Amino acid sequence: MKIKFYIFLFLSLTVLGNSFAQDKLILRSGKKINCKIISVNPTTVDYKDTTASSNVFTLDKTEILMAELKNGELYVFGNESQNGRGNSSTKTTRAEERKAAVREKEKSFKNGIIGFQPIDAFMFGRVTFTYERLFMNKRMGVAVPISLSFDPRILTPGSKADTIVSNQRQKVRHNTGIITGLDLNYYYETKGYSKFFFGPRFRYGTDVYLYNVTGYSVQFQNGFLLCSANGKWASTFSIGFGFARVIASPLGGSFNQRQSYPWGSFTFRLGIRK
Repeated sequence: MKIKFYIFLFLSLTVLGNSFAQDKLILRSGKKINCKIISVNPTTVDYKDTTASSNVFTLDKTEILMAELKNGELYVFGNESQNGRGNSSTKTTRAEERKAAVREKEKSFKNGIIGFQPIDAFMFGRVTFTYERLFMNKRMGVAVPISLSFDPRILTPGSKADTIVSNQRQKVRHNTGIITGLDLNYYYETKGYSKFFFGPRFRYGTDVYLYNVTGYSVQFQNGFLLCSANGKWASTFSIGFGFARVIASPLGGSFNQRQSYPWGSFTFRLGIRK
């Protein structure tokens, strides 16, 4: 009896799992069909309905805008000729259709991205979290970071870097500071979910790693947004270049408050959409 029960449970879970994992066909008329895609032929697509005893149906590719598999992959169909071969005049159309299909699916993605920057903690003495809000059909983003600044050299007391500093600097580097700012990102539309972006970046706060220097920086950054096809993850790589100005320094003449200094940044953010 137990064996029969486990077999029944396994079959039930399998059927239940298959019922939730479905392929989709989106027609040019706007109709969406939940189904199981059997095969993609030169001019037609064969599929079954979601019911177990369904017959095989056939649709001409000219009626289909795109096919979405249950694993998140997308197939966009251009204007197919009767012999199954397109022509060079359809290349632009297919690219636009691909963009349109991605844009349509992105509507269901969340507009908020919560991120953490792990490299900052090890290299720059900052525990940084960011929140970015996307606007204009996800083509524009406004990101607000907040960093707890510390001196990572206090984690290795007794090292060479720890013993060569003066008593004044030793006292300063055990403090903590706050750094915040604003990013304005413009996302360049592509045929995929991952996109290039660029825009201005502003930071203000106290950098404990630089011995409690308080100042601000203005940069222009560009980078790459890596998005998952299911819309749950969104991570970024970016590089920025600009200048920094010192407002106050406890070390006195080490920094000239009237001078602008060249400044750069490298950002890696692990993000989740919320």
